[in-house]
Amino acid sequence: MLHSLLPAQFVSQNLQTPCRCPECERRFVYQDGVMSLAHYREVDSGKVGQALICFCSTTCLLGWEHPTMLGLMH
Repeated sequence: MLHSLLPAQFVSQNLQTPCRCPECERRFVYQDGVMSLAHYREVDSGKVGQALICFCSTTCLLGWEHPTMLGLMH
């Protein structure tokens, strides 16, 4: 997890970690992405949860979130 109350703990190597966008599956590194507290649905229970998720772009973040979860942003 790449979050902390102490940003000085981030070293440049951590931000160079490769990842894959959960929306479009494009590969990128964390420093080039968009981190958001996003919603997801658990497959087994159907329960909605929240987690910090990193997307490759704002477009993918908005595509991931269901419109009812966007509140005043929508």
